[in-house]
Amino acid sequence: MKKATFSLFSFVFIFFAKSFAQSPASNLQSSLEDYQRQVPFEKVYLHTDKPHYLLNDTIWIKAYGTMETGELIPNPTASAPLYINLYKNIQKEPIMEEVMKLEKGWGVGDIILPRDLSPGNYQLVAYTAYSEEKGWDYLFTKDIWIGDIRDAFVPRIGLEGNMEVNFFPEGGDLVEGLKSTMGIKAVGDKGLGVPFHGYLVDDTRDTVARFESNMMGMGRVKFTSEKGRTYQAFVKTADTEWKAFPIPPAKENGAVLSVLLEEERDVFEINISEKDTESQRFWLLGIAEGKLIYDTEISLEKGEASLMLEKDDFPTGIIQFSLFDENLRPVAERLVFFHPFAQAEVDFNFQKESFRPKETVELDMLIKDEFGVPIKGDFSISVTDAGQVMNPEFGENIFTHYRLSSEIKGAIENPYYYFDSKNEDAYMALDNLMLTQGWRRFSWKEVMEKEDMPEARFETGLSISGNVKVIGGNPVKEPREITMMIYSLYFMPEVLQGTTDEKGSFKFENLDFYDSVAVFTQAYTEKIRKAAEPKIVKANEISLENKVKKPRPEKLITAVKELDKDKLDETYLVTAGEAQRMMEQFILGQEVELGEVVIEAKSHMKKPDQRAMLYGDNPEKSITVTEEHFVYANFYHLIRGRFAGVNVVGDVFDYSNPPSVQVRGGTVTGNASGREQMGGAQIWIDGHPVDDAMAMTLQMVDIERVDVMVSLARTAMLGGPVVNVLTRTGSPNPRLDEDPRLGMGNELIFTKGYLPYREFYVPSNEIVPEEVYFTDYRSTIYWNPLLKSDLDGKISLSFPLTEGRTEVDIIIEGLSESKEPVFGKYTIQVD
Repeated sequence: MKKATFSLFSFVFIFFAKSFAQSPASNLQSSLEDYQRQVPFEKVYLHTDKPHYLLNDTIWIKAYGTMETGELIPNPTASAPLYINLYKNIQKEPIMEEVMKLEKGWGVGDIILPRDLSPGNYQLVAYTAYSEEKGWDYLFTKDIWIGDIRDAFVPRIGLEGNMEVNFFPEGGDLVEGLKSTMGIKAVGDKGLGVPFHGYLVDDTRDTVARFESNMMGMGRVKFTSEKGRTYQAFVKTADTEWKAFPIPPAKENGAVLSVLLEEERDVFEINISEKDTESQRFWLLGIAEGKLIYDTEISLEKGEASLMLEKDDFPTGIIQFSLFDENLRPVAERLVFFHPFAQAEVDFNFQKESFRPKETVELDMLIKDEFGVPIKGDFSISVTDAGQVMNPEFGENIFTHYRLSSEIKGAIENPYYYFDSKNEDAYMALDNLMLTQGWRRFSWKEVMEKEDMPEARFETGLSISGNVKVIGGNPVKEPREITMMIYSLYFMPEVLQGTTDEKGSFKFENLDFYDSVAVFTQAYTEKIRKAAEPKIVKANEISLENKVKKPRPEKLITAVKELDKDKLDETYLVTAGEAQRMMEQFILGQEVELGEVVIEAKSHMKKPDQRAMLYGDNPEKSITVTEEHFVYANFYHLIRGRFAGVNVVGDVFDYSNPPSVQVRGGTVTGNASGREQMGGAQIWIDGHPVDDAMAMTLQMVDIERVDVMVSLARTAMLGGPVVNVLTRTGSPNPRLDEDPRLGMGNELIFTKGYLPYREFYVPSNEIVPEEVYFTDYRSTIYWNPLLKSDLDGKISLSFPLTEGRTEVDIIIEGLSESKEPVFGKYTIQVD
């Protein structure tokens, strides 16, 4: 297999010559600070109730979002809509698209999986409009299996037995004559690391060095690349034969940056060597979370220099060490992770040591940092049946995501493996990872070219956009007025107004609505006639833009690892599965019965019409507007001569002098009579008195019905006879899909707003007579995304157990007030 190899620092910078009179570090720090303000680094993490799901299951989610702008403490992300898509590994388009609302950096919701979903590997992806604009494929991704866990598998990405080996010189490049450390990573046919061993030979077939990897398929080798020599690595795994791979060629001149990091020492060593760089001095910079935390000038003696630094002088997490020559050109770079075991802790305290099925667990938690100081913060907790839910021992969690996965490129297999203090190989394995994974936060080229970057713009609400054309599809020649109404199940209809641009495009931003909504849009132009009265013209076509489906990111999908079948209790899984199917059958039966009741009682479920509340929605005379009535000029024209005792006096086509309505031979009033308005019919729109001229401008297509109240007994409390014009947009029970206004300058779409919050149902352990009783084997026993700790770091809660005799996993995740990630896990036994 041929592989193109690129130097880590092969790009070219153009700088003005800088004097060392002012520290180059201060210049770079200023550039970094400007860059961080212009391009804040956004992170998002989704805590889900479990790592895999059954068909027809529900994914319970809490989202955490932060934004790093170079300040000491990260801020909550300024993004409000968080887009969450579900993909199947063999499909590009998402199967489900949802939007979660983030407020103060967190949000909650759930996704109900479709019943027709097929078992397989899936990917849950979260991103914001800001991350999409910056070209980031995603902010968070999680591989999940949906279906029976016993059938889970890792999909192959290549032919069986295929292997790819990559080489990563420490600092960026091999340089002829300089001793270097080179990271090695081997990936198998499933895209995952495979353990290997091998040896390095030169073009004379002389063995230069031997090497082997850890269990994650990563290792390293030290050697000196001699001038004029080429090198190959021969690599073998347990499943493949010996294969040869070429080593990247060495450069004739350059610099090598090497870091010696040992777990048992409180100091670490940085070694620098150079060859023919024509630079007398160098600058070494250390960057953490986008901030300059270390800088020093280095003078080399005989082409070499060495530094000994204290680990405690550096914060927890990834530090990017960059070496610059005297012209401020980056020549080498190395990532180092400090203090991987410095983590917050969660103390779990129970009222008893062991539990029985259906008991209520009372849990007290104390959350504290690595120094034992209590932590205030926001958290979420999931409690799952370990007999049905396999929580990976070293899987992704909020700590590994914030500290590691969000900082470097590529899939990280078993990320918590590197942070387990009980793992003797974790420290060196993490340093191997730093050698072989790419930096994703920024490049120095981006920092230096920051002037070309626009200011960061975050989406603070939902948006709906579209375009208006004249009938026939031709572009408009002047802006159009836009009226939009959003119908929601949760709130009163919201009316928005605006104007298109000269090309007919419009966009309503910062909207706030939940769940499925109907959006009715109307485009029109006000024409001023000779009589100086406006006329509404709606000969337009409207197209509303649906959000483009985001294709699945080009990222490896691994889903749930192949399981050790010996750890699965087949009998227990069968029992739990039968209980689950019984529950599903009951729910399906209830839905069928409910559907029949809904159909039978549909007419009784209409929302009360507040517009006609004053007469009990029971008018004496009424006409419902249908398409055959659209030929009338206005509602005056419609009701003239239609009802006994109701007469329209005046010209129904004269908008400057609207007609008036005479009821039961009473006095003619209104503008057309020339007399002061005394008695006669009042004109209402949707239950509110209005001016006659305003009511006359209503288009017939906008009117749902016209009610007339005439008798003294019925109108006494109304202040006299009333003509109430009820509009379609004001209806509490709209039939939007059959709205006759569609076309003719009107358009309708159904779209989704934010995920509504639903509380996780926790059944009572009490048996109530005459209620249906279920055998309870729920895989997710308890979920609470709204936990908070105060300054004392304490959280108390309780939850009932199911009937399962098994282990129960309790996992808590969250962020402290200072945005430090917290992860804790505890397992209890239920006998």
